[in-house]
Amino acid sequence: MKGRRVCRTREAMACRVLIVVAAAGVLAGGEQVVAQQGETDGEVTVLTLQEALDRAAAYNPQYRQAVNRMDLAEPQRREALGRFLPNLSIDYSTGHSFSRETTALDIFGNPLPNPEVRTITRSRSSQGASMGIQLFSGGSRFHQLGQARAQARFDRLSASRELNTILAEVHRQFLTAQRQKARLEVELELLAARERDVELTTRLFELASIGLSDLLATELDLEAQRLSVNTARADFRKGLLALRKAIGDPSLAALDVQQRQPEPFDPADLDVDGLVGLALRESPSIGAANAELDVSRAALNMQRGDRWPTVTLGAGVSGGTFGVERTALFDFFPDGGNGGLTLSVDLPIFNRFTTSRAIAAADVDLRNANEALRQTELDLEEQIRARYVDLETAWASLRERTRRLEIATERLGIVQEEYRLATKSIEDLRAAIREEAAALRDALDQRFEFAGALLGLYEAAGIVGQEAGIDTSQDPN
Repeated sequence: MKGRRVCRTREAMACRVLIVVAAAGVLAGGEQVVAQQGETDGEVTVLTLQEALDRAAAYNPQYRQAVNRMDLAEPQRREALGRFLPNLSIDYSTGHSFSRETTALDIFGNPLPNPEVRTITRSRSSQGASMGIQLFSGGSRFHQLGQARAQARFDRLSASRELNTILAEVHRQFLTAQRQKARLEVELELLAARERDVELTTRLFELASIGLSDLLATELDLEAQRLSVNTARADFRKGLLALRKAIGDPSLAALDVQQRQPEPFDPADLDVDGLVGLALRESPSIGAANAELDVSRAALNMQRGDRWPTVTLGAGVSGGTFGVERTALFDFFPDGGNGGLTLSVDLPIFNRFTTSRAIAAADVDLRNANEALRQTELDLEEQIRARYVDLETAWASLRERTRRLEIATERLGIVQEEYRLATKSIEDLRAAIREEAAALRDALDQRFEFAGALLGLYEAAGIVGQEAGIDTSQDPN
């Protein structure tokens, strides 16, 4: 478009269509739009999509919270393993006491004055050690260990699912910022075109080919386009702020976006059935639902174990020292000692149906977890196929809008030539300009709509991180 006065040929029309491609590949030609114009101090960080996603995986607060919750997995596992080990404890106590009695009792229990009032002091120290181990509890300890492992897996997969969602949001905000930046490029290009229109109209006015009202009309269009540029620039700056918030990196001050977007493609090349099958096998949502099912199954087995007898072995030793005054205070060497070994069997006979109710509740939770898994599978398949339909629709709309842009660009060139020859009015020209500008914006937006639809498909399948080359499994092994 640059350097032409009136669009006369299809070659000029092709230049105009290429605006969309150039805007979608922001900075591909080396020209940049200044990011965050109010922030001239400091270096501007230009992010690619990959860099934005990597930073989000490292700094996003919501994801860090999910990862922090995983720190409880190891303590829970150790607690479950510790139930197989004995309980060990030692105790030590020491003390000092005194008594002073001014009355006494006779053989009939009547109080009498104490003929000899004395203060008696005593001291004592005692030590002891005990040990207890559960020999049998109906397998509850094994079920608790299985539940702890299933819960750790559920937490890990929940974190993976959350990271997939967070990466999708960062990707979405990046696309938004890219779209707004590309839109600003388009608005600036349209502004240059309106300035050329004013130059042409001014020459025609000087040649007395048109009236003053026509000249003012083109100047009015120029001012409206300047307003569009200002709006686009403000939207771009706000888009960068939203992107920085989604990333969560505190070191990011002034930033800009870079990276050419993937070219749109025919969705028929995608194997949607294979994508559904992959998601049903490997999606974090399905994995989390399966892990929750395992947790419920272990909880039911633990409740059933309460009907079995409990066998416990215990042992202990103790000793103590007693003396007058403070002779036994803080004494660590007892004068005597005692000890013992116990074996106890607890057989539950009747506990007022408490165990039965707990088992019934755990069984209901297990059945509901199984149904929740089926519902998750149904929802996942429906979401993937619906997003695929959105992708097909976006592809069809993109082709239609690209064709519309070609027609609008060609028509504008013809109307400009006819206006120059005084066979079209200024209103005809302004209408053609508005139609071409709208078609240009629509074609640009639709390219990003396609990219957003593709992102939605990847998000539903749970493979946003996989597509970006980021490990979202959080597998400690």
